This record gives sequence, structure tokens and C-alpha cells, in this order.
Amino acid sequence: MLTEILNELNIAFAQLEFAVRLLSYCELGHVNPSDFDTDHLTQLPNGNLHFPSGNYADNDAICRAASINVIMTFGTSALALDQTFENFGILPDPNASDNIIRLRTLVYMVRCAFAHRIADPRWEARGKYQRNLSVDIPSGTISLDLASLNGAAFDIESIGGYIGWYEMHQLAKDRFHQHFT
Repeated sequence: MLTEILNELNIAFAQLEFAVRLLSYCELGHVNPSDFDTDHLTQLPNGNLHFPSGNYADNDAICRAASINVIMTFGTSALALDQTFENFGILPDPNASDNIIRLRTLVYMVRCAFAHRIADPRWEARGKYQRNLSVDIPSGTISLDLASLNGAAFDIESIGGYIGWYEMHQLAKDRFHQHFT
């Protein structure tokens, strides 16, 4: 079971990587709207899906969609990382002194931001989570006043950006792999 959970985590982060790559290609103009925004028919066993042209007629529309896709796959990676922590028996505790438990708490808070607003996430810090939280990652210390962030739009830069997120992912994976050794 834990191997399956780690596989799901790997898939979530691979999809985030794909979304970031796609956005980069869009921003560099490597996705041609006239090739991409065509009438599209997908034949499925129980019927067909038809997507008419017009939604991605220019590079800006494609880049907007790719940008939202990055946000949504980031949210999926937060959900997967949170669930992996849970399945390894590592629970969030905002009062913990152990860095991995504080990291787990931060992941939980990120997950909460995406839980109800996947394309427009907002910090949700209630009860015992309305406090200062700091987590050490390789590139530095992330310090957040969760009480003041409650209800505010989630900003990836507040947790070290995508680099910080991947550092958190690696710290968590290292901890999970300790379980198997």
C-alpha cells in the first residue's frame, strides 16, 4: 500500500513538471495556436467528445490555460503530498519542534488552501493553526504568520516558490524512504 501511495505522489509531481514545461513552451511561443486550436473529436467506447475550435485561438489564451493548469497540478501535488504524510502516520502539529512535523503542517496548510478553491486557492488557518510557522528547507527558512494569511490569496512565493516546493517534496521523500530502510 505505501508503495502505491509513493507512486501516486511521483505521478502528481510528474504532472506538475509537465504543466510547468507546457507553460514554458507556451510562453516561448512553441505552441502554435493554429495547430492547437482546431476542431477536435475524441472517440471513446461509450461515445464521442467534441471540442470545437475557438477557445485557444491565440497564444495568450493558451498561456492563460497553461498557467491555470500549473496552479491546478500544484494543488494536486499538495493533496498527494498531504495524503502521503497521512498514510505514513505523520500528522500535522503546528506546535511541533521537529522540522519534518512543521513541514508536514505546512503541507497540510497548503492543501487546505487548495481544497475548496483549486484554481484560486486561499489560505485557511483556523483554530490551533492561527500561529507563526517556520520550516527549514535547503534554500533557507520559510516563516509564515498563518493568522494574518487566513483568507488571503495563496502565493507560491510565500513558501519559497516552486524551488521551495520541490525542496519540501525531496525532504518528505527522504523521510518516507527512511521508513523502508
